[in-house]
Order: sequence, then structure tokens, then C-alpha cells
Amino acid sequence: MQRTEVRILIVERNRRMRDFLRREFSRRNFIVEDAGNGNELFSKLDSDTPTHLVVLAVNTPEGLDGGLLQQLVTNYPNIPVILHSYLEELSEDPFLQKVAAMVEKSGNPENLTRMVSVVLKRYYPDLIEDDESENSYV
Repeated sequence: MQRTEVRILIVERNRRMRDFLRREFSRRNFIVEDAGNGNELFSKLDSDTPTHLVVLAVNTPEGLDGGLLQQLVTNYPNIPVILHSYLEELSEDPFLQKVAAMVEKSGNPENLTRMVSVVLKRYYPDLIEDDESENSYV
């Protein structure tokens, strides 16, 4: 499977951040969809189009306190979730242990894009053949 077949769903309340991440992942030949809240997230996950990975910002409405993460990891256990957050936004939520990875927000998307490649290789070993093209962006 090529990266152009890998679908990433970015869940972030901030439209500008969603657009920024969409551009970064699209530039790396991923198919990118986005959602601004839980309703949009679950509507896209319930569609006929498969999602391979979710990047979830904790500051999304219903994030940790509203049970969004709990609902996500409980109802879609086969879709890896990467939390994209400021460390101070994280709580003692027990569902944090069910995410595939956590990446602290910064002005540079490289740590997030690198972690997406790592998680995709871990969950879908045959999905991405190598990350040489990923390294060309570093």
C-alpha cells in the first residue's frame, strides 16, 4: 500500500491548526481528513471510507473531560490514536494509556509527522514500505 492510500483523520478544534496539519501531511502524500469536534470525528469514522490513524488534540471539544478519548479508544480499538497536545493539558485519564503515542505541540510539525510514520509502521507493517521520503523533509 502506498502513502496515497493511507487516510489520517486530524481532530482539532482550531481550524487554522487543522489546515496547517492537513497541508503538512498532504505534502507527505497522505490522504487527510479533519474534524473539529466529536460529532464530526465519529461521523467520519462510521463512513465507508477506512481511517488508518487519528491525530487527536486534547483541546478538542469533549476531549478528555468530555469522554471523547474514552469513546474513541473503546469503540474503535483497531485505529491507532496519537495525542497531539501541550503537556499541561494532559490529565490522569486512564485512557491515555490506550493511545499509540503522544506528541507535544510545537511550532514544528516534524515530531508529529515522524511519530505518525512510526505508529503506521507498528500497526500496519506492510502499509509503508520505507520512510526515505519522510527523511527528505527533515
